Amino acid sequence: MTELNTTKLSSTTAMGGSYTDTNAEDTMRLAITRFRSRMAAANQKFLQDRIKEIEARGLASEEEKRRRLRHYQWMDYLEWDDEDPDRRGSHNGIQISQQTLVNGLDVPAILSALPTSVPTDGVLPPLLRTEQWRQMYLDTVQRVCQRQADANVAEDDDNPDVACRSHKDHRPMNIPWCDELALFLKYAQGVEDPDFRLSEIAPFTPAWSIGIENEELDGLDEEERRDKLANPDLLKREQEKLQRELEEESTNGFLWPYIDDDLEVLAGFITGVGYSRLYACPSWYSAYVYCRLWTDDHEDDDKHNDGDIQDAANIRDWGWRVVVFQAEVVNPSVVYGRKARFDSIPEFLDWYASWLDHLDERELRSLWRHSLGCEMDCESDCEIH
Repeated sequence: MTELNTTKLSSTTAMGGSYTDTNAEDTMRLAITRFRSRMAAANQKFLQDRIKEIEARGLASEEEKRRRLRHYQWMDYLEWDDEDPDRRGSHNGIQISQQTLVNGLDVPAILSALPTSVPTDGVLPPLLRTEQWRQMYLDTVQRVCQRQADANVAEDDDNPDVACRSHKDHRPMNIPWCDELALFLKYAQGVEDPDFRLSEIAPFTPAWSIGIENEELDGLDEEERRDKLANPDLLKREQEKLQRELEEESTNGFLWPYIDDDLEVLAGFITGVGYSRLYACPSWYSAYVYCRLWTDDHEDDDKHNDGDIQDAANIRDWGWRVVVFQAEVVNPSVVYGRKARFDSIPEFLDWYASWLDHLDERELRSLWRHSLGCEMDCESDCEIH
């Protein structure tokens, strides 16, 4: 095991100083604040709109309205007092007075009370709580990703006649520090759409559960908290856990075959998986990768010209990027009118929180029907819909 580097970061670190750059930190902090506000507002409006639609259907009973509402993610936590416990969705959920009509539900209060692991504003609180912990994260990611890049080059050197096109340079390359990611982790452990609409989109949780949970600090005084956060044994255990996660085949086994086939990827790792509600299998992935657009010097660049489809502005240059892609062989995925890859984390956050702007009635019906097992994008009003 490589010895931990616990030297504090400064503006003159080997990472080029962007981790401690005031402007970069302000940009990240404001991007997360903006994301939190937009996601919370979108989820509130989404549920309010669904209630209006249910009311507009002219259903005969409140029981039928409740059943319709429970089709949406997390709404099975609502428990009216007059219901038979055997017909409720999730037990020990949110108690609703029997006199409360569906159209009289207090949506903000419900969102605040949902007993889920995903905050309805989409931001998971940070667990890498000190500079030392974030330095450990950076050191470990850098070391593992550099090994990935070196291994790719070595593999191509051993088989030059069948070298994978993803590693076409056939030369060693230094992987830069992902300092922007450390800035993100200072303010959030990750972001995750509560996904009331059942799109099955993947979260972005690049540090998984690495760090110190609130429960581990509960009941400690200030001095005890400082001692725990500075505990070298705890730091080492979490570093070893992080390295296992990064090297785990299940973490990266889906990256290389499924990520966008027009990208030249030198290193990276899966940062989140979205699961199909019906089939309990992966449907979307998110990843953090060091990549650029793959082009052959002898090919016409028109091959990669997709007309008006927006892409990351600097996609032809090497850089760390967030990429969101489907659990299918054919990628890149075009979502909300653009290719889902981003030159910066703030750019990704703005896109990730924009889903309500692109969700029309037909798309919503399609998501709902797919989650219920209907493979037809029909216009009927049959029972399964």
